[in-house]
Amino acid sequence: MSNSENDQFWNLVDEFIEKANAACEQADPGLVSAALLNASARFNAFVVASSSIDRKEFIDEIESAQKYLTGRYAELVRDNLDDYRDNYKTYIRADDTED
Repeated sequence: MSNSENDQFWNLVDEFIEKANAACEQADPGLVSAALLNASARFNAFVVASSSIDRKEFIDEIESAQKYLTGRYAELVRDNLDDYRDNYKTYIRADDTED
């Protein structure tokens, strides 16, 4: 990924998070999280389908796409949970006494 693409990537990530944070002002964060997860799954299915040459190729790619996407999601969730664990006092509650 080029520097330009990397910058664009992180700008998009920040935009999606800002949109989700704004939605939490009107809806429960759990609902926002579930909607964002569903939207991501739906969009990823669209990307896999639309990048296929034809329906047969799409069907042949479903299993590997699912394995890749769920594996990547698991890695990202773990990385972010670890980040919040390590930075809980900074991100969430500075007065937390637990270590």
